[in-house]
Amino acid sequence: MARRELLSLSLYALLASNRGGLFIVYLPLYLVEVKGATLPIALAILTFAWLPGTLLGPWLGRLSDRSRRRRPYLLAGEALAFPLFLAITFAPGYVAAGALFVAAELALAIGAPAYTAYVADVTRTHERGEGYGLLNATSNAGGVVGFLLAGVVTFLFGLGALFPFVVAVMVGTLSVVVFLVPDITLPHPTAPRRPLREMRPVVTFSFAVSIRAIGSGAIATFYGFLAASLGANDLEVSVVAVAGLLTGAVVSLPLGRLIDRRGEIRGIWYGTVLTLASYGIFLFSTEWAETIPAQAVRNAGLSFLGPGMSAWVARAAPADQRAEYLGMFTLINSSLWSVGPLVGAVALEVAGYTGLFAMAIATTIVSLVVMELLYGEIGLRRRYAPRSSGAAA
Repeated sequence: MARRELLSLSLYALLASNRGGLFIVYLPLYLVEVKGATLPIALAILTFAWLPGTLLGPWLGRLSDRSRRRRPYLLAGEALAFPLFLAITFAPGYVAAGALFVAAELALAIGAPAYTAYVADVTRTHERGEGYGLLNATSNAGGVVGFLLAGVVTFLFGLGALFPFVVAVMVGTLSVVVFLVPDITLPHPTAPRRPLREMRPVVTFSFAVSIRAIGSGAIATFYGFLAASLGANDLEVSVVAVAGLLTGAVVSLPLGRLIDRRGEIRGIWYGTVLTLASYGIFLFSTEWAETIPAQAVRNAGLSFLGPGMSAWVARAAPADQRAEYLGMFTLINSSLWSVGPLVGAVALEVAGYTGLFAMAIATTIVSLVVMELLYGEIGLRRRYAPRSSGAAA
């Protein structure tokens, strides 16, 4: 395994995850309390911010594949996003601040497919679960550090210090890309480029494993509200979040290695079952402290799912189209995840938290069934069953 490349990417993930996790929790508060938005508008800005970059993922991945390079795209995304995040501090209201945040997230999306494909470029097929697991571990560890530091910064200086803190962290991410991430050049393709219609297996796979993302997106948005409804204060809600991130930091690397031994599909199956179990724990929680193990189990499941899905797509993609294929997977997966908060809000309004978790459980079960039909024992029997010739005896 290419240790230098993966270690540099891991350091990048450690720093970059400081901002990603913060935005889910703190951005709505920042827009409401500092910039004057209503909570629905703040949540809408947060949801919309990730959609443009997600939709452009396959095209951005194709550009990276055609140039046969990855680092320039990481560098371009960080460099373009840096002044946009800085400008949010000086924006006169939530409209301008929201527009700048959307633009900054779009800039960061330039490097997303290249970043994911870089791991596949520098690892062999039987090592990719470990490679993606390592990055998932450091990303979760960075999320823990980010929450703790942001909590201290916002407690001492108020929410207005959020984006200066993000900009300070981005000095680190830019430095890592410039000085530590190797600028590898991929070899010229040895086979003709496949047409887009041959991406159909990856599109089918992406929908099959991402149906559960609707429920996952809803739970990611509302588990803090559940803890608060069970009596948790702001600090205790952050304890629930940190418990999940710590779990991911500890288990991601060994689970990635397990994926390499047992296969991506089995790892995805394990992860989906674990997230299903976590929803049951959430559903029957009667005290906020009971949501801690629920969040830990959920993040253990996600530590199977992320590396397993990325490794499967990287293996299925031609070597000269990895970023494009991974961009297509991200488009489908993230789009369904982004629908989750809206669907969850409707379920919560109609049937309370019982309805919310019933929806999450239902979408996860559907995903498990579809996976079994396509990739499990049932799917294998259907695929390889002898066909009748139709001739008369």
